[in-house]
Amino acid sequence: MLLSKSLLILFLGCLLSMSVAAQTLLNKTVSVEAKQRPLSEVLTSISKQGGFYFSYLTTVLPQDSLITISVKNKSVKQVLDIIFAGDYLYKESGNYIILLRKTAGQNYYLVSGIVTDRKTGQRLPNASVYERQQLISTLTNNDGYFRLRLRDKNPTVAISVSKDLYADTSVLLTTGYDQEVAVSISPATYQLKTVDITGHTQIEKNWFASVFLSSRQKLTSLNIGGFFADKPYQVSLTPGLGSHGRMSGQVVNKFSFNLVGGYAAGVDGLELGTVFNIVKNDMQHVQVAGFINVVGGKTNGVQLAGFHNNVLDSMKGLQVAGFSNITEGNMKGAQITGAIGQVYRNMNGAQIQGLAGFTRGNTAGWQVSGVLNYNGGKMEGLQLSGIANYNRQDANGVQLAGVGNINRGTMKGVQLGAIFNYARQMDGVQIGLVNIADTVTGYSIGIINIVRRGYKKVAVFSTDAVPYNIAWKAGRSELYSIIMGGFSAGTHDRWSLGYGVGKVIPFNKVFSLAAEATAQNIYEGSWSYSTQVLRLQPSLNVKLAKHISLFAGPAFAVSVPQAENKITPGRHYFEFGAQYPSFNIGDGGKGWLGWQAGISLL
Repeated sequence: MLLSKSLLILFLGCLLSMSVAAQTLLNKTVSVEAKQRPLSEVLTSISKQGGFYFSYLTTVLPQDSLITISVKNKSVKQVLDIIFAGDYLYKESGNYIILLRKTAGQNYYLVSGIVTDRKTGQRLPNASVYERQQLISTLTNNDGYFRLRLRDKNPTVAISVSKDLYADTSVLLTTGYDQEVAVSISPATYQLKTVDITGHTQIEKNWFASVFLSSRQKLTSLNIGGFFADKPYQVSLTPGLGSHGRMSGQVVNKFSFNLVGGYAAGVDGLELGTVFNIVKNDMQHVQVAGFINVVGGKTNGVQLAGFHNNVLDSMKGLQVAGFSNITEGNMKGAQITGAIGQVYRNMNGAQIQGLAGFTRGNTAGWQVSGVLNYNGGKMEGLQLSGIANYNRQDANGVQLAGVGNINRGTMKGVQLGAIFNYARQMDGVQIGLVNIADTVTGYSIGIINIVRRGYKKVAVFSTDAVPYNIAWKAGRSELYSIIMGGFSAGTHDRWSLGYGVGKVIPFNKVFSLAAEATAQNIYEGSWSYSTQVLRLQPSLNVKLAKHISLFAGPAFAVSVPQAENKITPGRHYFEFGAQYPSFNIGDGGKGWLGWQAGISLL
């Protein structure tokens, strides 16, 4: 009997404890008598009777408001409904009742708090606090305080806290009411490693982006640079003032319309900006701006700007700007610019500029400009400019310039400059007034050809037409140019200036044959009478020493008096070819067999 009675008492005790546990805080019974008493005092009385605590934000609860109430044996919930008239929500958490003020339609709620260093307890300024789904973010102030206004869409939400040199931290919250949270984050320890610095990591340091991006946007990008979201569209007035707010720099958009300018993590479709567009990472398909586009990553598609395009990584497609284009990586496609275009690495395609085009790497394609083309690497294709072309390394193609061409490497192809051409080694053809090369295995065709390691001779000689002559011969032995002058003193004073080309045919180390064609203008004391003499003159060369040769040979000459020549009465003029076998050619012309002989030096 005693055992059964003891079991019965134990069973009844368990039922009683279960009943007490099942009784919620809001269902506890209290009695309250108050007449014009402060709200905080009334709440303290209720909490003491129920054996629990109230929790609330002091900024949203009017603690000093005066309350008059008289109730007996009512539940805590009933008493609170009388006091607050339904303006507050009540949530239980452990031994606390949380008082939450309702908002209009209960669509939004505030999350505020402090971010501290977990080790030191120091409050942290400029930490990013954000919600990933709603793309809402803020930065802590100098006291580490933050406040977020979130939409009440889900029963739970996670806010993330990130700061440079600290580990990312997330906090899971219950939604639907204003609340305060305290978040501590730990310093992160990173092992240094080798990384490739690319353009998109530096977009905020770009000269243009730095003007239009606020310091808060730059800090947000620094803190949460590893978080990105995809969205179908963005509409913005300026960076940070749009559909994605301060998180715009972390969002990749399919379509983006920027009334003045916009800032996005990326574009995978179409972006339109009436003034400017700034993209932190990659841009695909089409980007159009009235003034300027800046892309920090790779660009694949079409980029159009009224003034300037700047890609900090590689470009594949078409880049068109009214004034300038810059691609800081490789360029594959076409770059069309009103003034200046630049590619910092290799270019494969066409670069067409109104003033100047610059490629620092290799070029495979066309460089066309009104003034200057510069290529810092190897060139394969065409350089065409109104003034000058410059290539720093080897070239295989064509250089055409209104003034001159310079190639610092081996030139395989054609250099055509109205004034001058230079190539370190010429394996093709140079055509210009002055041609300069260190080594030539092709041909230099011009008035003056200078080959540092080529054929160079100074010849002193006499001919049947002008007895005293000197000539400079330079180029290659296969084809060299001749600049010469001469005079005759005595009964018939004559002065001559001429140009020619020649070729050496070697027989052995001592004997060789030189075949030359020259043209001389001969002045005989009066500009009213001058004669042009054309000569074909083969000569046998005999090498006497390393830098000395004798030469002699016949010549076939033709004299062509100028059409406007007038014979001055009383003056005797030299009759070319009179002493040699000759024949008349046309009206006043004469052909004859003459000679030449002289010595070559160098």
